[in-house]
Amino acid sequence: MGLLARYRRYWCLLGFAVLSVPFAVQLLQPSNPASEEEARILSAAPTWPRTARDWLALPRELDRFFGDHFGLRTEMVRTHARLRYAADLPSDLRVIVGRDNWLFLNGDGTIEQSTGKVLREDQIARFADRAAALRAHLAGSGARFLVVIPPNGSTINRARLPAWAAEAAPVTEYDAMMRALATRGVDAVDLRPPLLGASAPVYRRTDTHWNRYGALIGYNAVVAALGRKDWIIDPARVLRGFVPVEGGDLARLLALSKDLDDEDAVIDLAPYGARPLKVQPFATQFEEGGDLIETGRDGPAILVLGDSFTRGFWQDYFALHTKRYVWMHHEQCAFKQSVVDAAKPNIVILAPVERQMFCH
Repeated sequence: MGLLARYRRYWCLLGFAVLSVPFAVQLLQPSNPASEEEARILSAAPTWPRTARDWLALPRELDRFFGDHFGLRTEMVRTHARLRYAADLPSDLRVIVGRDNWLFLNGDGTIEQSTGKVLREDQIARFADRAAALRAHLAGSGARFLVVIPPNGSTINRARLPAWAAEAAPVTEYDAMMRALATRGVDAVDLRPPLLGASAPVYRRTDTHWNRYGALIGYNAVVAALGRKDWIIDPARVLRGFVPVEGGDLARLLALSKDLDDEDAVIDLAPYGARPLKVQPFATQFEEGGDLIETGRDGPAILVLGDSFTRGFWQDYFALHTKRYVWMHHEQCAFKQSVVDAAKPNIVILAPVERQMFCH
C-alpha cells in the first residue's frame, strides 16, 4: 500500500486543518502586548535587522515572538497550567504549592527567610542604621517614627508550607531585625503575634498579600504601638464576612487566576463614620509617585513609606483620624529625605514587607 493511499490523504488533510486553526484564529484576533493570565509583557515583533549582530539575533527574536503570538495561545497556556497544577508541578518555579493548595512565593529569599535558612546580618544592620538616621532627622521636627514590617505569607502560614519547609526556625531574619532596631533605639512593632492570633484568615490563599482583615489587624497593632488606642477599629463591628474573589498574583504567575478561587474580607467602616476618599497624586522622585488624601478631619498628618502591602490597604483606616494621609514607596531605602520633609508629617511609618526589608 502506497504512502499516499486514499485514507492517508484524508488524515493528512485533517492534520493540516488542525494545525491551521491557531494560525487562522491569530489572523482574526487582535494582537495583545501583554498576557493578563501570565502577568507579563509578551515579546514584541523584531525590527528589521541592520547589522550583522541583528541578523544573528533575529532567529531567537522570531522564536520568542511566534511563541508568544499564535491563535488559541491563552487557552493552551491555561490548559497546560491546569494540568501541571493538578500534578503538583507548578508551571512557574517562583510559586510553591503548599498544603491545602495554598500558594507561596518562591523568590526574594521569601521561603528561606520564613524557615531561617538565611541570616543576612550585614544587610539587616544597614537597614537598621538607615532607620535610626531617619528617626534622628525626624526628631528635629518633633515627628514620631515607627518601623512596621508586614510578614511574608509563608511566615504567618508556615503550617501550610510543604512538609520540607514547615518546621519552625529557632531564629529568623525578622527576629534579627527586631533586635537590631531595638539596639538602635528605633521603635518597631512585631506584627507576627497579632496576625498569628487572629480569629480568621489574614492572608489570601493565592496571593502574596494579606487580605483586608489581615491589613486591619496590622493597622490596629500599629496605632496601638503609636499610643493611639482610640484609633483602634473593632473587627467585630466592621467585618462582614468573606466573599469569593479571583485568584491573586501567585495564581496569575501560574496563568490560573481565573481557575483558582480565593476569598477576601469585606470591611464596612460605616459604624466609624467613614467618608468617601479622593486620592490625589503625590510627587516623588519616581515616575509612579505616591498617594495623597486630604480628609478634612482634625488630626495629625501621616506618611507611610511602604509597598503593595500598605498601598490602598491602610488609607481608609487612617483617614478616620488624620487630616492628611500620604503613601509613597520605600524603594529599598532609596527615597529622598526632601520628599519625606515635603509631606510635613507628624507621624512617619516605614513599612517594607519582610522580603524587602533591606537597603539596596
